[in-house]
Amino acid sequence: MGTSTAGLGRIAPPPRRWIVDRRLMGVAIVVEIAAIFLAYMAVYVPVLGPKLTDSEVTRHWTAAVGAATIVAVFGIFVVRAALRARDRGATTTLARETDPAATRPRIPRALRFETVPAKWLRAALAYSLATIPFSIAFGAPLWLAWLAILAPWWVVIALETRHKHARDPIFAIFGAMVILQLLHMVEHSTQLGQLMLTGGKLAKSHGVIGQLDFETVHFFADTTLWLGLALLAVNFKSRNAWLWVAFAAASFHEVEHLYLYWLTVTDHTFYLSGGAAGIMGHYGLIGSPLDRPYLHYAYNFIVIVPMIIAFWDEARRVDRLHALPNP
Repeated sequence: MGTSTAGLGRIAPPPRRWIVDRRLMGVAIVVEIAAIFLAYMAVYVPVLGPKLTDSEVTRHWTAAVGAATIVAVFGIFVVRAALRARDRGATTTLARETDPAATRPRIPRALRFETVPAKWLRAALAYSLATIPFSIAFGAPLWLAWLAILAPWWVVIALETRHKHARDPIFAIFGAMVILQLLHMVEHSTQLGQLMLTGGKLAKSHGVIGQLDFETVHFFADTTLWLGLALLAVNFKSRNAWLWVAFAAASFHEVEHLYLYWLTVTDHTFYLSGGAAGIMGHYGLIGSPLDRPYLHYAYNFIVIVPMIIAFWDEARRVDRLHALPNP
């Protein structure tokens, strides 16, 4: 009797439920779509250009090793500096990082236009749209049409950035970096569209502003982004994991550009003869199925996606620290 009563009194444990992280699921879907598109381009739209032979491609392998060593040593330095900064700031920041999800606005206030009037935004949008038919009618080159579209937004962004900089300089700088990287992605996306339309002819596919499509510009732009992400990682004291993902991707990208820039300075003929494929590009030093434009699109894509998520999380932090009211 006692045994059966005890058995009847047992309460079955609740069934386990799968908890889906919507953010990770969204990132996985976006990355998969990009991967399928790049796979299609690599198979059906191969880039037409000079190629090195297997014996030629390894001529400057020591430069690639040197580039990887520089980036690795710097990365270790950044990780150590960020961990030390986290240890020093742990006691002062832990208590201020709690924020119930129920009190959060859907879009962080720090990401909204807080100082630019709504009528200015409508006027900037109207101006940008109005430039499109004029550019088409007068046959303006792509770079000029693009600059005309962006012209009013530089004023708007400058005013908003000035306001946010006065409140949180690091957050404002982070925002400027995200905007510049988004514009960089527009350039790479345009190049891929041009490759598709021209059947992979690289000579006719240089993005929106083709005049800037040369190695020196790529090297300094990507190096500046890489160093900027490193400084942000240290400043944020390792609290933003997505920023580390962006920094890791930017580090791999930096190895490529260090090697490529070194080639343009020391052996430009080798660079023009196919060395521009770099390290991981198709027919490059190590090689992969992706031609250089597709490979570098992938690098930048893997940088910008976690950058946007990290920036969103930092906007939440700015809202908490400044106790912005829930609209």
